Amino acid sequence: MRIPVLKFMLPLLAAVAVTEVNAQSSRTKKSADELYDEAVKATKAQQYNDAIRLSREALDKQPNFTDQQLLLGRLYLLTNRYDSARKYVKEVLAKAPRYRDAYFYAINIELAQKQYEEAECYADMGLGYFNNDRDLMLKKLGVMDAARKFYQGSNYANQLLDKYGSDSLVQKAATGHFLEAGDYFRKNGYGNLSRSNYEKALMIDPANREAREAITSMYIRDNNYSAALERINQELAASPGSYDLLMKKLGILQETHQYAEALNLLEVIIKRFPGDTKARSQQVTLRMEAAAYYANTDPFALYQGVIEKDPGNREALLKLIGLSMSRGAYREALTWINFGLKRRPEDIQLLNLKIDVLEGDRKYSEAASLAERVMQRQHPTAEQIDRFVRLKLASGRDYIAQQQYAEALSEFESAYKAAPADTTVPDMLANTYLLLKQPAQAVAALDNALEKHPGNAHFLLKKANILADIGQYDQAAAIIETLLQRYPANENYSAQLKEIHLSAGRIFMQNEEYEQAREQFLAVLAADPNQPDALQYLINAESAMQQPDNALAYVEQALQRDPHNRDLLFKKAGILSSRQQYAEADLILDSLRQRYPFTARYRTAYTDNLLAAGAAAQRRQQTDSALQLFREVLNINRKDSMALLYSINLYNGKGAYDSALAYADQGLRYYPNNTAFLQKKVVTLENKKDYAAAALAADTLLQYNNTGANTEYADYLRSKTLRNQFGLFFLRSTYDYGGNRWYNIATVEYRHFMKKGSYAARLNYGGRQEQGTGLMGELELYYTHSKKMYSYALASYGTTDVFPTVRLAYSIFRSFGNYEAELGARYLKADTANVISGVASIARTFDDFYVNLRAYVISDQPDIYSSFTLTTRYYLNKHQDYVSLVAGLGTNPDDRSRLVQFPQLAGLLTRSVGTGYQKTFKYRTTLGLFGTWINQKISNTIFQNQYDIYVTLQRKF
Repeated sequence: MRIPVLKFMLPLLAAVAVTEVNAQSSRTKKSADELYDEAVKATKAQQYNDAIRLSREALDKQPNFTDQQLLLGRLYLLTNRYDSARKYVKEVLAKAPRYRDAYFYAINIELAQKQYEEAECYADMGLGYFNNDRDLMLKKLGVMDAARKFYQGSNYANQLLDKYGSDSLVQKAATGHFLEAGDYFRKNGYGNLSRSNYEKALMIDPANREAREAITSMYIRDNNYSAALERINQELAASPGSYDLLMKKLGILQETHQYAEALNLLEVIIKRFPGDTKARSQQVTLRMEAAAYYANTDPFALYQGVIEKDPGNREALLKLIGLSMSRGAYREALTWINFGLKRRPEDIQLLNLKIDVLEGDRKYSEAASLAERVMQRQHPTAEQIDRFVRLKLASGRDYIAQQQYAEALSEFESAYKAAPADTTVPDMLANTYLLLKQPAQAVAALDNALEKHPGNAHFLLKKANILADIGQYDQAAAIIETLLQRYPANENYSAQLKEIHLSAGRIFMQNEEYEQAREQFLAVLAADPNQPDALQYLINAESAMQQPDNALAYVEQALQRDPHNRDLLFKKAGILSSRQQYAEADLILDSLRQRYPFTARYRTAYTDNLLAAGAAAQRRQQTDSALQLFREVLNINRKDSMALLYSINLYNGKGAYDSALAYADQGLRYYPNNTAFLQKKVVTLENKKDYAAAALAADTLLQYNNTGANTEYADYLRSKTLRNQFGLFFLRSTYDYGGNRWYNIATVEYRHFMKKGSYAARLNYGGRQEQGTGLMGELELYYTHSKKMYSYALASYGTTDVFPTVRLAYSIFRSFGNYEAELGARYLKADTANVISGVASIARTFDDFYVNLRAYVISDQPDIYSSFTLTTRYYLNKHQDYVSLVAGLGTNPDDRSRLVQFPQLAGLLTRSVGTGYQKTFKYRTTLGLFGTWINQKISNTIFQNQYDIYVTLQRKF
C-alpha cells in the first residue's frame, strides 16, 4: 500500500514546490518600491502579517528604505510587538530626525508599555525639530495625562490655548484634560483642585454637561446645598424643561427640608410629565415627611397661626416673608407680601421686599417696573437708582438669552435714561445693536458714552472692533493707534492693530484689490517685521500681481525666521517655478517629497514642476532635454497623463513614431478609451503612414467621441487606405468662328496610389464637328523623391487628327518653405509641327490661399513664343474643396482644349479667364465644374472667342 501512496504524493509535492518557487521568483522580481506599495495595501486591509512579510522582503532588497522601516515599525505596533516596533522606529529617527510621523509612533509605543518618561522625551525631541507643532503638543499633553502629571499638564494646556485658542481640536483636548484632572482629584479627595479643574473645563466649554454635573454632585456631597441649588437654578434658566434637573432640585429641596417649595415643584413636574410614576409616587411620601418635620416645631406654622388669628399683625407677616425667602420659596414669600399689600398698598417696606423677592425669583422685568413705581412716589435715592438700573440690565440680559433683542433694547434704553453716566449700560446697548445687526447704532451708542467718559479705553476698543467688522479699517486703526500712544506697553492693543490691518488686507485680497492689501500687510510688518501671517499674505498678493521677485523676497524674509517651514518652502518652489527657475524649484520640491513621503501635494508639485520644465524645454526646441524631464515624471508616476501626452508629441515631432505609439498604448492601458490618447494614437499611425491601423483607431475614437471633426478625420484616414481611383471627365468647347463650332473630349481614367506617388492611365475619346472622332491614350506619373522634391511625367499618343499625335511632358518640383518652384519641358507633335517648350513656375501657399504663376517659352521653328498662366485657389472645408480663378496670356501646351490647334494658335495674342469649383465628399468622391472664356486676336479688328465647360467626377476605391 505504501508504493501507490508515494507515487501519488511525489508529483503533488513537486507541484507545490514549483508553485512556491514560482511565487518566490515573482516576488524576487519585484522592486522594493513595489513591495512597499503592496505592504501599504495589505496594511489598509488590516492584513498585518502579510504586510510584515512584504515589508521585510522590501528591506532585504533595500535596507536603508526609510519609509519601509517606519511602516514595519507601525505594523509591529499594531500587532503589539513593541520591542520590534521600537527598534525600527529608533532606526528611522537616527537616520531622519526630521521625520515627523516617526515621533508619533515612538510616543505610542512607549505609551502602550506605560513608559511615560520615554514617551514625553520623544515628544520633546519632536518639538525640538518642529517647534510649536500643534499635534505634537497635543500628544505631549496626552502623555502627561496618562502619567497623571495633571499639575504640569494644566500649565501645558494653558500654553496650548494661548497659541491655538481658536482651534476646536485644541479646545476639545484641553477640556478633556481638565475633566480628567477633575475626576482624578475628586477620586483622591482633593475637592478644591477637582472643582477648579471642572470650572476650567467650563470656561472653555460652558455647555459641558459632564463638568456641570460633577460640580453639582460635589456641592451635594459636601452638603453645600445652597451652592448646588444655585447652580441647578442657573441650568434650569437655560433648560427649564429638563426632567433630570427638576428631579435633582426636588431632591435638594427635600434634603434641606424646604418642603413647601418642594411640593410646588413636584406639582410642576407632574404637570409636565404626567406619566412619570417616580414623581407621582412622591406625592404622599413628601407630604408625610413634611408634616412630620413641621409638627409642633415649625416657626412658620406658628407665625401662620398668628396671622390667621390676627391678619394685621405686621411682625408675624414679616417673619413669614423672611422664613419663606430663607428657604428659597419665593413664590410663597410673594403670596405673603401680596397679602400684606392688600391691607397696606403703599407700604414701602413691603414694596421693597416684593422687589427683592421678584429679583430672587429672576422676574427682573416685574421687579424693575415695581422699582420704577417706588422711585416715582418720592425723590429717588442713589441706591434706588442703582437697583433700578441693575434690574433693567438683568431683564435685558434675560431677553437677550431668549433672543428677544428689541425688548432687551427697550430695557437698556430705560436704564440709560435713569443713569446716563453708567458705564455698563452703553456696553449692553452696543451689544444689543450688534445682535440686531445695526452696527451704526452700536457705534452711536458708544459715541454717546464717550461724550460722558472721554478717553474710556474699553469704549474706544469696542468701537474700533465694530468699525473693523463693518470694513472701516482706517478709522479703527486710528483709534487703536491713539490707544497705543497712551499705553505703549499694552500688547493687547498692539495685537488688535495688527489684526485690524490683517483683516483689512484679507478683505482686499478677497476682492482682488492687491495693491490696497499690500499696504495693510506692510503696516503690520512695520510693527512686527517677522509677523508670519502678514508675510504669507504679502507673498500671495505679490504673486497675484505677477511680481514674483517681490514675492520671493518676502519668502526669503519669512524663511529667515523659520527656515524649515514646509509651507514657505513649498511657496518658494512655486514662485521659482513661475519664474521658470525649474532647477532651483526642483531641489526644494525633491527635498520636501523625501522628507514627507506620504504628503501627496509635494509629489504632485514635484512632477508638475518637471512637467513645466519639460514644456519650457519643448518650447525652446530642446527635444532631448524635454523628453528626459518627462521620463523623470513617468519614473515617479507611470500614469501621469500629461507626461505621456507631451512625450507622444515630442516623439512624433522627431519622427520616432514607434516610441510615440508605445507611449500612446501605455496611456490607453492606464486610461482605457481615453479620447486624448486615442487621438494621439490615430495621429501617430497616420504619421507612420499606417493608414489602415489609423482608420481602425479612428473608428474606435468615434465610438467614444462622435463629433463632426472626428467623423471627418476617420473619413480622411479611410480614404488614405484606398489605393485606386476611377475618374470620368468631360470637356465641351464651343467657338464663334470657323466651320468647327464645337469640340468634345470624354475621358476615362484609372489611377493607382503608391507610397512614392501615383500613376494613371487615361483614354480620351474626342469629337469635332467636321473632323469626326478619335482616341488618345495617356500615361501619367507623380513620383516623390523626398519630402521636398517630386516629379511629374506624361506621355500621350493620338490616332487621328482630333488629337495631337504625340505629347510628352516632364517637370520637377522643389519646395522652399511655403514656396514651390518648377522646371520642366513639353513636347507636342501635331500635324507636321514639332513644338518644344520650356516651363517654369513659382507657387506660394498662405493660409487658405494658393497662387501659382507659370511661364512657357515655346519653340515652333523658326518662331519663339511665350505664354503665362496665373492660377489662384481659395480652399474651403479644411482644404477638401476650393474655388479657383485662372487668368492666361498666350496659348500654352498644357491646355487640353487647344492642343489640336496649337500650331495655328501659338502665335496669336490670346487672353483667357476661367473659374471653377471642386467639391469632395468624405475624402472619397470629388466633383468639379469649371468654365473658361478664351479670346484671341486675329487682327486689329478681328477677335475670336472660345468657351469651355469642364466637368469632373473621381471616386476612390
